[in-house]
Amino acid sequence: MTGREYLESIMPTREMVDHFVTPAKADVPAELARIMCNNAQSAFDPEIGWVVCDGFRGGGVDDSRGFYAYEKDGARRVVNYADRPCRIHTYGNSFTHCDQVSNGETWQEYLAAHLLEPIRNYGVGGHSVYQAYRRMLIVEREYPAEYVILNVWDDDHFRNLDAWRSIRMGRQGRFTLPHLRVDLESGTLEERENLCKTSEELYRLCDADWVWETFGDDPILHAVMARRGSAEDASAMAQSMGGELENAGSDAEVYSLHTEAALFATRFVIERAEAFTKANGKKLLVILSFGSSNIARALEGEPLFDQTFLDWLATKDVPVIDLRDAFREAYATYRGDVQAFLEPYYIGHHTPRGNFFFAWAIKDRVVEWLDPRPLPYR
Repeated sequence: MTGREYLESIMPTREMVDHFVTPAKADVPAELARIMCNNAQSAFDPEIGWVVCDGFRGGGVDDSRGFYAYEKDGARRVVNYADRPCRIHTYGNSFTHCDQVSNGETWQEYLAAHLLEPIRNYGVGGHSVYQAYRRMLIVEREYPAEYVILNVWDDDHFRNLDAWRSIRMGRQGRFTLPHLRVDLESGTLEERENLCKTSEELYRLCDADWVWETFGDDPILHAVMARRGSAEDASAMAQSMGGELENAGSDAEVYSLHTEAALFATRFVIERAEAFTKANGKKLLVILSFGSSNIARALEGEPLFDQTFLDWLATKDVPVIDLRDAFREAYATYRGDVQAFLEPYYIGHHTPRGNFFFAWAIKDRVVEWLDPRPLPYR
């Protein structure tokens, strides 16, 4: 399959774009349900790609559905202490939003119930670290909070580099987004806006000629085709990312270069978030969260894909919580295998029990971070 043929295979139908650009309350048509994540609706946003709107998603614990509702500022519905001032805002992807559970089962709500104060949840499913940062800028300028939590999930690093999410993830109900271009050799980075700035422009994704002209030389397309065996695309990817490949036919080398470019992009975002929070009298806390596969690798003692990023974070004056540490501590007293240990905590995203584990894993650090401390700890 050529690069052009691959791009044509992931193009959305006009019906998919119709659904995406219309924040309707109707259920997703059955034929789109698998692609569009049931009725967990995302609506087009010209600046950050998409935002969430009221809906639900199947695949919850015990075959239940998770229902989602939102406040007027875009935060997920506040359940605990909604009538009290909020000093903590959280940003990230679906592991911040807490997909597959309902409003009161998020890690923010479990933590809020214990601390006796609200925690607002601005997570958006599918967002990169860069999109989460851009959302933070929008929200904090209109609804400021003193304490900001940026939750970085494992795939979010790679999402930073996606100009059109489907190139890397296949045909799905996610579209174009603001993104970053990295040159590792020069240590530079370029911020790029969403390629589709209006809902009407999204329909260009249904035009094969426009798609090829726009994305034919995209570094992530080169990465995808390289991992499918194209040495020519591997070389083009290395050139665009400012890296080197000793063996252009090596999948491991291609993945390693893509990973380092993605981690470099997140470093940039953390620095930008740190600068923004300091300039505005805020405090920043970074959380590193992971899907079950990366937690399993950590528990089995395998090398960490983000070790260079961890080494860099260790040089920064930003508090960081790595959730692998909490899972390692809990697993140390467990007598079964890794998969059996993780099963109660994950259903793709975290189960309600997994979100409670998340909340309790960060509780002590959050309490120490806040000044004054939450009421139960004064």
